[in-house]
Amino acid sequence: MGPQGAEERRFEVVAWMADRRMVLYVPAIEAATSVRDMADADEAARGLIADLTGIEPVAIRCDIRVGRAGGVGGAGGVGGGGGPAGYAD
Repeated sequence: MGPQGAEERRFEVVAWMADRRMVLYVPAIEAATSVRDMADADEAARGLIADLTGIEPVAIRCDIRVGRAGGVGGAGGVGGGGGPAGYAD
């Protein structure tokens, strides 16, 4: 539960493997980070979002799904189904 009086914010996070790391892409803020272990994904994604938005990490909830950003009908990514520039397989 978030801090008292703070509204919880949910963010979609798309995750995929690239170069032995798990890339975490947040379409809502068009930013990405990576982790070596999926167990660190939630904390890393919340930290990225907090750093770039100013939202307190305890008020951030991440819906992490494995896939690729910008797939058919998707809104994010670069180059027809790939992730953001610099995070290609």
